[in-house]
Order: sequence, then structure tokens, then C-alpha cells
Amino acid sequence: MEENNQVSSSKKIYIAIIILLLLIIAGGGYLLYTDNQARHTAETQNAALSQEMKAVTDTLDAKKGELEAMKGVDAGKDSAITAQQDAIEKKEQEIKSAYASGRMTKGELAKAKEMIVQYEASIADMKKQIDQLTAEKAQLTDQNQKLNTDLTSEKQTTQQLSEQNKGLSKKVELGSLLQLKNILIEGIEKKKNGKEVTEKHVKKVESLRVTFETGDNKVLEPGKVTLYMRIINQKGETISVADEGSGTLKLAGTDETIQYTKQVDIDWAQTNKKVIVYWSSTIKAPGTYKVEIYQSGYAIGLAQAEFK
Repeated sequence: MEENNQVSSSKKIYIAIIILLLLIIAGGGYLLYTDNQARHTAETQNAALSQEMKAVTDTLDAKKGELEAMKGVDAGKDSAITAQQDAIEKKEQEIKSAYASGRMTKGELAKAKEMIVQYEASIADMKKQIDQLTAEKAQLTDQNQKLNTDLTSEKQTTQQLSEQNKGLSKKVELGSLLQLKNILIEGIEKKKNGKEVTEKHVKKVESLRVTFETGDNKVLEPGKVTLYMRIINQKGETISVADEGSGTLKLAGTDETIQYTKQVDIDWAQTNKKVIVYWSSTIKAPGTYKVEIYQSGYAIGLAQAEFK
């Protein structure tokens, strides 16, 4: 009987041990399951946190890019744009640093997202200002181009008018020139009785007499008209004596100057007039002598004579 009681007691102990072991195994399994679940949940949360962090930093990068695109439109705005970029860069580095050290929380990411909203509002306002400046500059550019076009057109018109005026002035100038006729150069010998006779022998010629008629001209205003007479000797040299009024004149339309022998002033009344001019310098050598007459730098008359 006693032996049976001992066997029964041993069975109870074994059963208790088995139950305890089962409880331990079950508890361990539960803890392992719970730990796995916790680890899975943490990994899921970390992955979500990482994605959110990346989304935030990508957004911040994009905002910096938007700001960079606004530069160069207005120099006064570039410093404000750079300051905004620096602030975003600083915030982005703070987020990356907190995430790398394991200090990043959903709350901090939420604050960063709120700040992104503020950045977006600030950038939108800045973009609006830049767009307005761009539009104003474009308008000014269009106005300047129109002004330049108008100015170019006015310059062309002014130049055309100037050319026309020059042409008209030229026509008036040319129209004011006398049309000399019956030009004659003669050698003169003065007799004792005062009578002038023409002479072909240079030894007897005391002076040269040049005669011509002016012709009518209604364009040339009445008044004093100055002509210049140029006498050219048999060597092709201009006879010039400063003490007797010789000098130089500039040819019209050129920078060339030539000598003239004598200045001739006439009273002009717009009708034909006969003019007589004397040159008393002695003619010493035989040959062909020429006379050229100029008005306002233009040659208006030419004649020649042969002396023996």
C-alpha cells in the first residue's frame, strides 16, 4: 500500500514538471512571438519614417531648386533668395543629422512638414514678385525696342530729309551759278591819246583785258557777287601777285585749293551784265594764255588767247 502511494506521488511530480515545462515553453514561444511582432512593427515604422524623411528632404531639395531658378532676374532679390536657400539647407541638414543619430521622430518630421508649407508660401510670394518684375522688364524691353525702332525710323527720316535738303541746297547752289558767255581775253596797248588797241605781240602788250557777260539768273539773289579770275601763263602757271590782290580759293566739293589771280566783285541785279577786268602785270613770253573764272568754288568760264 505504501509502495503504491509512492508511485502515485512520483507521477504527480512528473506531471507537474511536465506542465511547468510546457508553461515555460509556451511562455517562451509567446515572448518570442511578441518580440518578433515588436521587431516587425519597429522595422515597419522605421521604413515608414525613412520614407517620410526622404520625402521631406527631397521636397526641401526641390524648393532650393525652385529658388535657384529665380536668381538673376533682379539683383536686389538674389540676396533674399540665397538667404532662403541657406535656411532650407540648414533645416535639411538638421533632419538628416537627427535621422542618422536615431533621434528623428514623427513629431519632428511633422514640424518639418509644417515648415515646408511655410517655405512654399514664402517661395510662392517671392515667385510672384519675380514674375511681376519679369513682366515689367519685358514691358520695358518692348517699350525700349519700340522707342529704338521709332528713333531709328526718325533718324532715317531725318537723314532722308537731310539728304533731300542737301540735294535741294545743291540744286539751289548750282542754280545760283552764273552762265557766263562771250568770254574774251585780249592783250591791250594803250596809246598816248588814251585809246586802247588790241595787240598780239607780247612786247607791246601792257595789260590783259578780260570781258564777259553774266547772262540772266533769277535764282541768284541781287547784291554783291564775288568772282575769282585765274590767269594761267604759257607754262601752265597761275599768275599770282599778292600785292595786287592774288590769293587762294577752295574748289567746291573737294579739299583742294588753287591760286587765283584777281578777285572780281560785281553788283548783281539778276539781269545780264557785261563785265570788264584788267590785269596790268606785264606779259613777257609768247605762247597760249588762259583765263578761268570761278564762283563759289565752281569753274563757270574759260577762254584763251595766243600771243606772239
